Amino acid sequence: EFRRVLFRSVALSALTAPALASDLLVRSPEEYAAAVKRAQPGDTITLRNGEWRDFQILFTGKGLPGKPIRLQAQTKGGVILTGQSNLRLGGEYLEVSGLVFRNGRTPSGHVIAFRKDSKTFASNSRVTEVVIDRYNQPDRRAEDIWVAIYGQDNRVDHSHFEGKANTGVTLAVIRDK
Repeated sequence: EFRRVLFRSVALSALTAPALASDLLVRSPEEYAAAVKRAQPGDTITLRNGEWRDFQILFTGKGLPGKPIRLQAQTKGGVILTGQSNLRLGGEYLEVSGLVFRNGRTPSGHVIAFRKDSKTFASNSRVTEVVIDRYNQPDRRAEDIWVAIYGQDNRVDHSHFEGKANTGVTLAVIRDK
């Protein structure tokens, strides 16, 4: 009888225990795409150190207050986005940290945009400890925005932007009309 009661209480606690957050190390854009589809509040997706060329990062999901979904470099400054790379965030409670954009340019109008598309913005999201270093269009007259903040309650902090040489603003806050 004791074993049966013990088994039931262990089984019940396993069913009611909160899910543990996971930390996924990804090594390719394909692994990243699979990880972001599975990401749950509190999860962290870590990009392996190295050069990521022509990587258009779409970071989407719905984290929770105190349990954002995180995208981070394996070590701060250890992930270099080059070529035609950019970052778009769409969803809630998303956090990005430690990435470096260098030796390239955005294939779109933004290096970092707090929106997935014209209808899906980010909210309560954060970009921190990110570097954009001389990430310019080849034609100095070609316009882009390095960081475009759409949505609500978003922030950019502890980041470094250097060497913008083409037309367009470095950081823009774009509000709904």
